[in-house]
Amino acid sequence: MKAMLPVLLASLSLSVVAAGKAGAQSITQDVVIDADFPVGEPLEKVADYFASRAFPSVIVGNGRGGIYLYRSTSHKMEGPWVRSTITKKGGAYERMRAVKFPGDAYPGIIASIGNKIIWFDNPGNHGNIAGVTRQWPRRVINPDHGCHDIRLEDLDGDGRIDVICSGAISLGAPEFVAFQNDPRHWQLVYNVADVGDDIAVIRIGTDPTPHLVGADHSGGVFWYENPRLTGGNARTANWVKHYIGPGNVGNSFAAGRISSMKDDVITAANEHEGPGGTTDARGITWYEQPDDPGAAWIAHDVASSYRDVHEINLGDWQDGTPYFLVAEQEQACDPARPEGRPPTHPGIPCRIAMFQWTHGELRETVLANASTQNQAILPWHGGLLMADANHGVYGGSRAIHVRVIMP
Repeated sequence: MKAMLPVLLASLSLSVVAAGKAGAQSITQDVVIDADFPVGEPLEKVADYFASRAFPSVIVGNGRGGIYLYRSTSHKMEGPWVRSTITKKGGAYERMRAVKFPGDAYPGIIASIGNKIIWFDNPGNHGNIAGVTRQWPRRVINPDHGCHDIRLEDLDGDGRIDVICSGAISLGAPEFVAFQNDPRHWQLVYNVADVGDDIAVIRIGTDPTPHLVGADHSGGVFWYENPRLTGGNARTANWVKHYIGPGNVGNSFAAGRISSMKDDVITAANEHEGPGGTTDARGITWYEQPDDPGAAWIAHDVASSYRDVHEINLGDWQDGTPYFLVAEQEQACDPARPEGRPPTHPGIPCRIAMFQWTHGELRETVLANASTQNQAILPWHGGLLMADANHGVYGGSRAIHVRVIMP
């Protein structure tokens, strides 16, 4: 397959229905679980059943140092929510993921912190559930580099979860994959996929082999072919890359099913991450996987007005309806003052929004006129639980929210 092909701009049966006409999606609860976050930036978020099998909790990493657990002592959304410290030191930049290894009853976390990748082992897995409110044991996966985005996937087919890391421009960190031998021993392979600040996992056609997708240093969007597809070894560098379409190094990414049984790619402009962002006018783009994944991917302009999306959450409702969720970062809209100036695009509102594929259309619903830098999603009572917060660098609120979203 050719490495680069022209992008076909298509006008298939795609239409985006405007906000307010999309149906019943709504935020039914919005609880501030911490209105007084410690000095710093609440960058990393994850929600899961860390402290109880009956009710979820939230973990937040601070860009100035430390990772904190929030749990509701009433096992109700209204709280009260209490904060405890998982670790006191290390700048948490910029993602973490929940992880369960074989035999674990409770998830731990894998985080980029102190420019390292560290597994924090949940004390509940060692007969000490009360210990979750104290500092957690830590195991270093990569002592030399952190990353901007983390994905967890078994890339080499050995039944063990591997840690996939994008590059991190702000950290000066390259991308890599930590292939797991066991939870305490990892093989680091650099230059697997030459991506910038974000990365996602994608399947091609109906084959279950996981591949990677991201923007390379030219700004082009590529999928990176797992060598297993042709009988090779995943634990090698320089996976073959295949052109999807234009983007920029700081694009945010998600991959998964939108309108068919094949995985597609959602990208979003992120003007404050890497070169090229401020001149990228595409906003949110949906790249549809064609029958021949080596041919041009089909580009759909979804919403060009979204200018600074840092995280894309893609999934299915309980009835199988695909959705993805995005939000403007605080610097994209009032009252923030990025670098002491007004937002770059006056008039663009703060928005937390969902796009849902239903009845042959991609439908947009603005859930709230609010902003967030990262958000973590967890299935909850037929809907979703979302933990989110702004980083607060540009004057926005740093309050940490838990919101319930119903379809």
